Amino acid sequence: MKWDSIKGVIGAVAPTIGAAIGGPVGGGAGKILAQVLGVPAEPQAVQKALSEASPEQLAEIKKADLAYKTRLAELEVDIFELETADIQDARKNGDWTPKVLALLAFLFFGGYVTLVTVQPPDANSEAVINLVLGYLGGVVSAVVSFYFGASHKADK
Repeated sequence: MKWDSIKGVIGAVAPTIGAAIGGPVGGGAGKILAQVLGVPAEPQAVQKALSEASPEQLAEIKKADLAYKTRLAELEVDIFELETADIQDARKNGDWTPKVLALLAFLFFGGYVTLVTVQPPDANSEAVINLVLGYLGGVVSAVVSFYFGASHKADK
Protein backbone atom coordinates (compact mmCIF):
# COMPACT_ATOMS: atom_id res chain seq x y z
CA MET A 1 0.00 0.00 0.00
CA LYS A 2 1.23 3.48 -0.82
CA TRP A 3 0.60 6.78 0.95
CA ASP A 4 -1.56 7.93 -2.00
CA SER A 5 -4.17 5.31 -1.15
CA ILE A 6 -4.94 6.90 2.25
CA LYS A 7 -4.51 10.52 1.17
CA GLY A 8 -8.28 11.19 1.25
CA VAL A 9 -8.73 9.75 4.73
CA ILE A 10 -5.85 11.80 6.10
CA GLY A 11 -7.03 14.92 4.24
CA ALA A 12 -10.35 14.86 6.08
CA VAL A 13 -8.56 15.14 9.43
CA ALA A 14 -5.38 17.00 8.49
CA PRO A 15 -5.76 18.85 5.16
CA THR A 16 -2.16 20.09 4.88
CA ILE A 17 -0.62 16.73 5.69
CA GLY A 18 -3.21 15.06 3.45
CA ALA A 19 -2.25 17.28 0.52
CA ALA A 20 1.44 16.63 1.10
CA ILE A 21 1.20 12.90 1.73
CA GLY A 22 1.08 11.83 -1.92
CA GLY A 23 3.65 14.28 -3.20
CA PRO A 24 7.40 14.73 -3.04
CA VAL A 25 7.35 15.64 0.68
CA GLY A 26 4.90 12.84 1.50
CA GLY A 27 7.37 10.67 3.37
CA GLY A 28 8.02 13.39 5.91
CA ALA A 29 4.33 14.12 6.30
CA GLY A 30 3.64 10.43 6.82
CA LYS A 31 6.33 10.20 9.51
CA ILE A 32 4.82 13.15 11.39
CA LEU A 33 1.39 11.54 11.31
CA ALA A 34 2.80 8.18 12.41
CA GLN A 35 4.62 9.82 15.34
CA VAL A 36 1.44 11.49 16.53
CA LEU A 37 -0.46 8.20 16.33
CA GLY A 38 2.39 6.20 17.87
CA VAL A 39 2.62 3.68 15.03
CA PRO A 40 5.31 2.74 12.48
CA ALA A 41 5.59 5.09 9.49
CA GLU A 42 3.78 2.72 7.13
CA PRO A 43 0.53 3.50 5.30
CA GLN A 44 -1.27 0.38 6.59
CA ALA A 45 -0.40 1.11 10.21
CA VAL A 46 -1.41 4.78 9.91
CA GLN A 47 -4.70 3.87 8.22
CA LYS A 48 -5.57 1.40 10.95
CA ALA A 49 -4.60 3.86 13.69
CA LEU A 50 -6.70 6.61 12.06
CA SER A 51 -9.75 4.38 11.96
CA GLU A 52 -9.32 3.64 15.69
CA ALA A 53 -8.17 7.13 16.75
CA SER A 54 -9.55 8.68 19.91
CA PRO A 55 -10.82 12.29 20.00
CA GLU A 56 -7.59 13.27 21.81
CA GLN A 57 -5.48 11.76 19.04
CA LEU A 58 -7.55 13.56 16.39
CA ALA A 59 -6.93 16.83 18.24
CA GLU A 60 -3.18 16.07 18.27
CA ILE A 61 -3.30 15.33 14.53
CA LYS A 62 -4.95 18.70 13.92
CA LYS A 63 -2.22 20.40 16.00
CA ALA A 64 0.46 18.55 14.02
CA ASP A 65 -1.24 19.62 10.79
CA LEU A 66 -1.20 23.27 11.87
CA ALA A 67 2.47 23.00 12.90
CA TYR A 68 3.31 21.33 9.56
CA LYS A 69 1.49 24.08 7.67
CA THR A 70 3.38 26.74 9.62
CA ARG A 71 6.72 25.01 8.98
CA LEU A 72 6.02 24.76 5.25
CA ALA A 73 5.14 28.46 5.20
CA GLU A 74 8.40 29.29 6.99
CA LEU A 75 10.33 27.28 4.40
CA GLU A 76 8.22 28.79 1.60
CA VAL A 77 7.25 25.37 0.30
CA ASP A 78 4.25 25.34 -2.02
CA ILE A 79 2.87 21.78 -2.10
CA PHE A 80 0.82 22.39 -5.25
CA GLU A 81 3.88 23.78 -7.03
CA LEU A 82 5.90 20.71 -6.05
CA GLU A 83 3.18 18.35 -7.29
CA THR A 84 2.85 20.06 -10.65
CA ALA A 85 6.51 20.86 -11.31
CA ASP A 86 7.24 17.68 -13.20
CA ILE A 87 3.98 17.54 -15.19
CA GLN A 88 3.52 21.18 -16.18
CA ASP A 89 5.30 20.80 -19.51
CA ALA A 90 3.64 17.53 -20.56
CA ARG A 91 2.13 19.15 -23.66
CA LYS A 92 5.36 20.88 -24.65
CA ASN A 93 7.70 17.90 -24.83
CA GLY A 94 8.75 16.50 -28.19
CA ASP A 95 7.33 13.03 -27.59
CA TRP A 96 5.08 11.80 -30.40
CA THR A 97 3.24 9.20 -28.32
CA PRO A 98 0.45 11.49 -26.97
CA LYS A 99 -0.19 12.84 -30.45
CA VAL A 100 -0.47 9.36 -31.97
CA LEU A 101 -2.75 8.16 -29.17
CA ALA A 102 -4.92 11.26 -29.56
CA LEU A 103 -5.19 10.72 -33.31
CA LEU A 104 -6.06 7.04 -32.80
CA ALA A 105 -8.74 7.95 -30.27
CA PHE A 106 -10.39 10.35 -32.72
CA LEU A 107 -10.11 7.84 -35.58
CA PHE A 108 -11.65 5.02 -33.51
CA PHE A 109 -14.42 7.31 -32.30
CA GLY A 110 -15.24 8.58 -35.78
CA GLY A 111 -14.92 5.12 -37.31
CA TYR A 112 -17.22 3.55 -34.75
CA VAL A 113 -19.85 6.28 -35.15
CA THR A 114 -19.68 5.79 -38.92
CA LEU A 115 -19.91 2.00 -38.61
CA VAL A 116 -22.93 2.19 -36.30
CA THR A 117 -24.63 4.74 -38.55
CA VAL A 118 -24.13 2.73 -41.77
CA GLN A 119 -25.28 -0.63 -40.37
CA PRO A 120 -29.00 -1.42 -40.15
CA PRO A 121 -30.41 -0.78 -36.66
CA ASP A 122 -31.43 -4.40 -36.05
CA ALA A 123 -27.82 -5.57 -36.64
CA ASN A 124 -26.57 -3.60 -33.61
CA SER A 125 -26.94 -4.20 -29.89
CA GLU A 126 -28.01 -0.93 -28.31
CA ALA A 127 -26.30 -1.78 -25.01
CA VAL A 128 -22.96 -2.44 -26.70
CA ILE A 129 -23.24 0.71 -28.80
CA ASN A 130 -23.92 2.82 -25.70
CA LEU A 131 -21.05 1.19 -23.82
CA VAL A 132 -18.49 1.68 -26.57
CA LEU A 133 -19.64 5.21 -27.42
CA GLY A 134 -19.52 6.18 -23.75
CA TYR A 135 -15.99 4.83 -23.37
CA LEU A 136 -14.69 6.34 -26.62
CA GLY A 137 -16.46 9.62 -25.81
CA GLY A 138 -14.65 9.72 -22.46
CA VAL A 139 -11.30 9.05 -24.14
CA VAL A 140 -11.89 11.79 -26.70
CA SER A 141 -12.94 14.16 -23.91
CA ALA A 142 -9.67 13.43 -22.05
CA VAL A 143 -7.69 14.12 -25.24
CA VAL A 144 -9.45 17.45 -25.73
CA SER A 145 -8.83 18.36 -22.08
CA PHE A 146 -5.16 17.45 -22.41
CA TYR A 147 -4.55 19.63 -25.46
CA PHE A 148 -7.03 22.46 -24.85
CA GLY A 149 -7.42 22.41 -21.03
CA ALA A 150 -7.42 25.31 -18.60
CA SER A 151 -3.62 25.44 -18.35
CA HIS A 152 -3.43 26.70 -21.94
CA LYS A 153 -5.34 29.89 -21.05
CA ALA A 154 -2.14 31.50 -19.77
CA ASP A 155 -0.45 30.91 -23.15
CA LYS A 156 -2.91 33.16 -24.99
